[in-house]
Amino acid sequence: MANRVTLYHIAQHVGVSKTLVSLVLNGKAQQYGISKQTCDKVFAAVKELNYRPNRTARSLRTGKTETVGLIVSDISNAFYAQMARMFEDLASAQGYSVIICSTDEEVEKEQRLITMLRNRQVDGLVVSTSQREGEWLKAIYDSGTPLVLIDRHLGSDTLPAVVADNRSGGAMLAHHLVEQGYNRPLVLGLSTSHISSVAERIDGFMDVFKEHGLPCAVREVGFNTVQADVDELLVNLKALPFKPDCLFAVNNNIATAVLHSLAASNVKIPSDMAMVCFDDLPYFSFISPTITAIEQPIAQMCSRAFEVLSQLMDGESYLSHEVIRLPVKLNERQSSQNKSK
Repeated sequence: MANRVTLYHIAQHVGVSKTLVSLVLNGKAQQYGISKQTCDKVFAAVKELNYRPNRTARSLRTGKTETVGLIVSDISNAFYAQMARMFEDLASAQGYSVIICSTDEEVEKEQRLITMLRNRQVDGLVVSTSQREGEWLKAIYDSGTPLVLIDRHLGSDTLPAVVADNRSGGAMLAHHLVEQGYNRPLVLGLSTSHISSVAERIDGFMDVFKEHGLPCAVREVGFNTVQADVDELLVNLKALPFKPDCLFAVNNNIATAVLHSLAASNVKIPSDMAMVCFDDLPYFSFISPTITAIEQPIAQMCSRAFEVLSQLMDGESYLSHEVIRLPVKLNERQSSQNKSK
């Protein structure tokens, strides 16, 4: 059996000290003035010699488990699936394993999962919370557990949070529809409307139509009954105060349900009704018609969240509890093309 490659072997290969190799691999090169050229040589040696850290020894030495928890509402949702994969890649590159859990938007389940992960002594938590108030999570944070919110926040003075600029995204979609000649929107939100991402998307969207003196109809669908609720709403459009000429779906699950429902009813997009949504998906760009959507900066959200979490796990104080909002991108496509065309 081949001898295990250690930091000593990496140091010999590069021609530096074992301490320097350790500093580079633990992300402290800049702090100790180690050049990029030297770092590149260390990382090249790690790859060439197929170095794998001894996690057990490191855990015993540092008192850490080298494990973090990621809690999302629904891992089957394509948005959260992408997030989980990107976050796992980031964590792995820093030597951490990730335990991924889904809450199904149930507050009690979320609290049980957080308690379970703390009992397993994870080094930190990243949570897309379903909670309405921040007291319970704040108590966890104040007890010393490194915790960062992602995708959703509980207010600027509560907990560190990294989110997309949801209000701006909603406004972008509304401005686009108005510019294309649409003036009677139906907004399809979720029954969990207290969640910041949902509320801010709708607020940003509606504010634009209010500025133009145009009405909005808002209806909610259940988290676990999206398709059935969408089907019922779209079959009963006559119950709305006006006949909508465009529709805003607040996430990709609702958008997918709308596409199924309208196709079944032989409603044509955009000639009968335009459609826009949040959470761009790859297939939105090649189905017919292609779907106008807001693209969230998932990679940047994961990177910033892990950056803040790393500071907390390293024992550094993160004084600012401000919400970090990252810009979103509007991808204009066929589903909302000019009404007159």
